[in-house]
Amino acid sequence: MAKIKLEHIDNLRRGKKSGAKIGSRWTPHHLYKYEQIQYDRALKNKYLEVTTKERVNLQNLWQKVCIAKSWKNYVLIKDTKKWTGTILLDDKQVKSGDLKNMKLTIKKYVQ
Repeated sequence: MAKIKLEHIDNLRRGKKSGAKIGSRWTPHHLYKYEQIQYDRALKNKYLEVTTKERVNLQNLWQKVCIAKSWKNYVLIKDTKKWTGTILLDDKQVKSGDLKNMKLTIKKYVQ
């Protein structure tokens, strides 16, 4: 596999070929405008925050960003109906509980 760069990920984000053969037609990566805002926030905070109702595209792209930047793949999945959150590390559950506490906890993990 080729060395993943952010330029390759940006191409996938826009729905184009990556240029490094890191994407797949069977794995969606293209982001809508509202997902782009979440993506930018995730880059700033070093973890991804999504709800249970959202598409998987953002998580697929975030996984590649973490590889490119050598970050741990932390994802906070929010369940807004129950007001709970689940912290995942590489798709494995680390912790779950009250959403406010999970937001504080994940910030400690990424620093």
